[in-house]
Amino acid sequence: MRVVILISFLFVSFGCQQVDKTETSELRFFKVNSNDLRGLVNEKPLPGDPDLTSDKTILNRDYPIEVALYNDGKWFYDLPNFGTGQGTWIIEDGMMKLNAKTLLFDMYIEVVAIKENAQEVVLKFRDRFGPRILNTEKMNQE
Repeated sequence: MRVVILISFLFVSFGCQQVDKTETSELRFFKVNSNDLRGLVNEKPLPGDPDLTSDKTILNRDYPIEVALYNDGKWFYDLPNFGTGQGTWIIEDGMMKLNAKTLLFDMYIEVVAIKENAQEVVLKFRDRFGPRILNTEKMNQE
């Protein structure tokens, strides 16, 4: 009888532990107006040799990827594991849509707000491993 009570006590004790909310929280996406997203854009056309150390960029160090957007509708990317390149972007449906063609594949990336007024954004795309959502840092942004 004592064994049954002990097993029941252990079962209830482990079964009632609180779950860490950070593991179960959902990411919320916000459709924002174009002015909120334009704060991510450099106020110049894409230069021949972009300087990512001084231009506004969106960065994820873990993937890694760095993106710079320019006011002529072009963007530059640096993928240290793949290389650099450029493409075009538009604002549509409350997000930025980036496209680029490489020799190996076509890139389709969405820059989506996860805080109102685009205070924080993520990069959404699909790579050879499936869907990705990358948190970002804004670099050189006032």
